[in-house]
Amino acid sequence: MLALSKERDNFVPEADDLVVELRSVSKYYGEVAAVSNTSIGVRRGELLCLLGPSGCGKTTTLRMVAGFVEPTSGSITINGVDMTRQPPYRRDTGMVFQSYALFPHMTVAQNIEFGLENLKWPRDERKARVEEMLRLVELPHLADRLPAQLSGGQQQRIALARALAMRPAVLLLDEPFSNLDAQLRLRMREELREVVRSVNVTTLFVTHDQEEALAMSDRIVVMNAGQVEQIGTPGEIYESPETPFVAKFIGWCSLLKGTVGPDGSFTSAAGLRLDGNWSAGSATAVIRPEHVRLSTDDASGPSYQGRVLQAHYYGGATRIVLDLNGEQLTMQERFPFWRHPKTGDLLSVTISTDDLRVIPAEEDRR
Repeated sequence: MLALSKERDNFVPEADDLVVELRSVSKYYGEVAAVSNTSIGVRRGELLCLLGPSGCGKTTTLRMVAGFVEPTSGSITINGVDMTRQPPYRRDTGMVFQSYALFPHMTVAQNIEFGLENLKWPRDERKARVEEMLRLVELPHLADRLPAQLSGGQQQRIALARALAMRPAVLLLDEPFSNLDAQLRLRMREELREVVRSVNVTTLFVTHDQEEALAMSDRIVVMNAGQVEQIGTPGEIYESPETPFVAKFIGWCSLLKGTVGPDGSFTSAAGLRLDGNWSAGSATAVIRPEHVRLSTDDASGPSYQGRVLQAHYYGGATRIVLDLNGEQLTMQERFPFWRHPKTGDLLSVTISTDDLRVIPAEEDRR
């Protein structure tokens, strides 16, 4: 049962019961650690995302849960049962592969029915379940088509229907939108989220797309070099990154290294000062584009003169890289076309410190 959190605009489980639990899991290939000492829990009914750059270990982690890769050490439980050494068909999971992996010689209906037939479901029940799944993904009119006759989005939905047909305890998604164009990706991620919500299935999915993770997830696991950097809700990951890697990987930001003085203010290595109430010591300031705004007559806080180094027009907004006192900051503003900034222009900006994140240096966080 899912409840809408009053504190954040995303769904969070009411109970902390874990459907999937990885305890100190590692996977080595020779002396190379693909995943190192990783512990993750997936709560009942939630949609948890494994997010990170290529080679960070997220797909290896997913495949260990699925049973296609055996951990070198650690344990994996599903619904409290140790599945660490069990084959995939004993794990009560359904998987949607990056390539969808539909059988090309079978019709849509036959693809969905395939797993049910292997489980010896009675014929009438199989047919009823196939029809139910086709209605769920809103494609009942395509039951007799072959995969080659479907669009990419339709193939993705059929692969999802096939995975859900057997009522798995856990749904596993490996980069499910990577083969779709930008506009279709946006539409399909909303449709997939609605389908997953409607059947209330615990879901673990992999992506390297930060926007996708923020839009779809209840919680995000940010991975880097085979290890977990941070686990939290989308809001926590974006607004309160715990490491410079998480801050830089999630969305756009400028990272300024410097020092917080006894008065709580931050001074960057190049001398840019930001007033605040942070803990003294070496630190990194995380400045998002929304923290940097054009100065106005009624702006609170000091103004800074910055020279435009780059200006990239994205239609709804322009992303600008400024040089402020030797520091490079990224801002995003909506400019009318007749006064679009150019390289070399001077802009007066204000940096909002209300929600600005300052991360203590690694040695100070230990």
